[in-house]
Amino acid sequence: MPNITGNPPLRLAASERPPSELPGGPTIVLLHGLGCERGQFVRQWQGLRPELGLLGLDLPGHGGSPGLAGGAYSVGAMAEAVAGELRARGLSGVVLAGHSAGGLIAAMIAATRPELVSGVVVLDSNFAVTAADRRANAARARESEAGDWRGHYLATMSDAWGPDGGHDGRAEVFRALERTPEQVVRPLWHDILRYDPTDLCRRCPVPMLYVRSRRDTDLAVLRSLNPLISVVDLRPRCLGHWPQLQCPDVVNDVIHAFVAELTEEA
Repeated sequence: MPNITGNPPLRLAASERPPSELPGGPTIVLLHGLGCERGQFVRQWQGLRPELGLLGLDLPGHGGSPGLAGGAYSVGAMAEAVAGELRARGLSGVVLAGHSAGGLIAAMIAATRPELVSGVVVLDSNFAVTAADRRANAARARESEAGDWRGHYLATMSDAWGPDGGHDGRAEVFRALERTPEQVVRPLWHDILRYDPTDLCRRCPVPMLYVRSRRDTDLAVLRSLNPLISVVDLRPRCLGHWPQLQCPDVVNDVIHAFVAELTEEA
């Protein structure tokens, strides 16, 4: 989509690793979750094969990236900002690997900007694909607004971390959660909680892999929405919501296998 506002496009803070050889496959674009930062994919930078190009982005208002003009933080606004960054870099046919909110954003980019994407890996995202899931999300949104919003948000994230409370990555995750401004996190979180992803899943024109660890996403319903959707359940090997940190070797193997399948199909 052309920039019709006359304003320069938003540029996102990024870390980039070019492939060690001539590119033989797609660039993997790593998208973090709500209130998080691109550094939470450190174990993917260390563990994914050097022949794969990597691009890690901070979402608008997160980490080192500037905020959105007007403060309209929503899944759609985030997806457009990431798509704009990919276009500015001249990238297409990338694999989007998104954790949590980043997975929902990745699915939206695939559905609305398919020319940019060859595949999507979704890491434990809040995909409310049943009516019961959507009712539960709506109740969570109402509950959080009824009292101490930030306390509710941080308690929810603490529960999402799971039983591995002594993991050395937890402290950095929660420092990021606490320093990301409320005016960024709050509207985006509520947009996610009220978002119905079923249409995005049905419309996705490229292979999508959903990786479940902490969430109770209904994998059977998710697969039924689109023959291009496959699933991996990491339980009981990983019971936390940050599988890229809590069981990175397993996640890296899953990404390698997904990229290999894409390359074979191409």
